[in-house]
Amino acid sequence: MSSLRIRPAYSNWPMYNRQLREVVATLTDEQLAIRPSPDRWPIWASIGHLLCQRVCWLCNFAGEPGAEATPFPDALYRCPGDEYLEPAMDSGELVEAIDSTFRIVETVLDSWTIDRLSEEIRQTWGAREMLYTRGSVIQRVFAHDIYHSAELNETLSRIGVPLVNPWD
Repeated sequence: MSSLRIRPAYSNWPMYNRQLREVVATLTDEQLAIRPSPDRWPIWASIGHLLCQRVCWLCNFAGEPGAEATPFPDALYRCPGDEYLEPAMDSGELVEAIDSTFRIVETVLDSWTIDRLSEEIRQTWGAREMLYTRGSVIQRVFAHDIYHSAELNETLSRIGVPLVNPWD
């Protein structure tokens, strides 16, 4: 059995999270209210959704502690964008959410081992039974962060503000 932690496989995630935090901290309420198109969420809701899904998958699905220390203690049923667009979160609230949700990610990166990545997690939500491995859960959360970061960058580039650059 290997006791190697998974952090080295996600070594750039903390830097990416810092980039996200720095960019979000500079956004005004007006910028956060911008919708990339009429049928898409405002910027604040996309960022809030990204953060809430960290809690949903790592806490509600995979059983990690910490949801209560975030703005999303009921992430399974109440996330920005998915379930609500009001009240809007401002940049200060989003920065706090970035910090609190990333503490959960940090705990996972420091506690999950390579061997645990193949462990199956089975949850039933309503009538739907879901089966994932720990490895697929952490990959999903990371990929989800990057997906919404790219979506955010698309909008930020149009309004001329700094982008989230996970490779900088």
